[in-house]
Amino acid sequence: MPMNLRQKLQAALTICMLTAATIAVYWPCLEGPFFFDDEHFIQKNSLVQDLANWPKLYTSTVTQGANIKGNFYRPNQQMVYALLYARFGQSTTLPYHLVPLLLHLGSGMMLLMWLRRLGLSLVGAGLGAGVFLLHPVQTEAVCYISGLSDPLATFFIMTAILLMTPIDLGDKRSSTRPWAVGAKVIALMLVVSLAMLSKESGVVLAPILLFLILYFCLIEKRRPRADELAALAVVGVLAAASVVAKFTLFKFGDAIGLTDAANPYTQSLVLRLTTFVSVIWDYMTLLIWPRHLFYEKPYTAYAGLLHARGLFGLGLIIVGAVASLLARRRPLVALGVTFVASAMLPFSGIVPLNAMFLEHWLYTAMIGISLLIGLAADWAWRRRQVLSIGITAGAMGLGLLSLASARTWARTAEWADVEAFYLNEIAHAHNPGRIYNNLGMYYADQGDPGRAIKYYELAAQSDTGKMFAQPHHNLAMAYFHAGQNEQALRALHQALKVDPQFIFSLRVLHSYFKQKGDDMRASTVGTALKSVETSTAYDFAQLERDVF
Repeated sequence: MPMNLRQKLQAALTICMLTAATIAVYWPCLEGPFFFDDEHFIQKNSLVQDLANWPKLYTSTVTQGANIKGNFYRPNQQMVYALLYARFGQSTTLPYHLVPLLLHLGSGMMLLMWLRRLGLSLVGAGLGAGVFLLHPVQTEAVCYISGLSDPLATFFIMTAILLMTPIDLGDKRSSTRPWAVGAKVIALMLVVSLAMLSKESGVVLAPILLFLILYFCLIEKRRPRADELAALAVVGVLAAASVVAKFTLFKFGDAIGLTDAANPYTQSLVLRLTTFVSVIWDYMTLLIWPRHLFYEKPYTAYAGLLHARGLFGLGLIIVGAVASLLARRRPLVALGVTFVASAMLPFSGIVPLNAMFLEHWLYTAMIGISLLIGLAADWAWRRRQVLSIGITAGAMGLGLLSLASARTWARTAEWADVEAFYLNEIAHAHNPGRIYNNLGMYYADQGDPGRAIKYYELAAQSDTGKMFAQPHHNLAMAYFHAGQNEQALRALHQALKVDPQFIFSLRVLHSYFKQKGDDMRASTVGTALKSVETSTAYDFAQLERDVF
């Protein structure tokens, strides 16, 4: 068989195997229902449920349509939901799961192509792409319907990277014709804009592209070309504009970052940075031994670095910095390290976020990690005859991918089973108030009021219940359905004490008193309700006196 044909068949076989394995391990989650934040992003989001509202999606937060405050600006994600909702509504979740899975597959295939363009063997590139596609840490971004922004933004990021990487690196014949440069810049501008409108972290394309161009210049021993400088300028301007817009036009609250919480962590840049360095240990644990996977991570800040976690993180950063400085000797290693560093930059504590670390924050960074793993596999493969480790290394690689795939399959099955998912969260969460509330909602939907009330009560008594009205409101509704009206009224009272503007509790109270024929209290609640609907203040103390 001619070598060229054999190589093409091997490449096709690799693609087919990776595709089949990815579909197989993610198959369980395709039947997963709407749950968790899907309620706010889709099920109760009026902007998503009417395609005529699409212009508002580009001027509002992701939860504005659900009457929930927030500071997340991801219009492309919401636009995809709106398109799916217009066709399928809530009749099935399959399309909502298929989209992120197909985006994940697309990014994995582009990663395979990119690694080959960088000069990796098919074995190294295949193993690297396999890590991206099959690693368990990716499940949070792929299985969670509300996690669409990560696969969506990363798909466009990978498209931009592939667009900027020549098919034949090292070929001195490069097209610098004005029309070719212009076409590339226009295409890049479109793709980069789509990435940045999919998730705020799309701005990482600017440093990633910078390091990619530096890599090209290093291996080809030249200066940046006109098309590369033009591309870098365009991406830099778009990234700067995106950051400025996020803190001006699309700043939907008083908070600077993505959380309204006011605490030592959100108010201290130094504390956020030392915390990031310290949780590098947790990220490495997720990558190397992803046994304990759960969504709600501990909200623990780490002051200083003179402790085991801090020293480990600092040491790893120093190793990465040294690898980057030795770029002339190991340029691809430096590219992988700088890619990971760039992708993690938005989550480093520069701005306050809603968590210390999360699994899906690794999603884009997994491209750089896959490059580094692919390089290691490529090194072993190219030296298989000298080191006599060809079969052993290959078996180890396939074995590790198989173990990762098994863990991924098990985790996707949890994402498809609401009860199993929440019970796993409760087993690991330090403050499971939100989980209690959501599990209560699940039991309420299943017609199990006893267990619904049990978990709503736990949610109401937690720190979550001190900050949010929703658990108390849900508890009230469960009490009403159980015929315990007095307890329900007390829960509604507590909901309004937490948030006097919580319109849903006011509506339920108004309806309840009207049905009871209590016109005086119905009128009092109705006045407060109109005030909230028109965004004007009302006297909550008077409402308490007259109603409760």
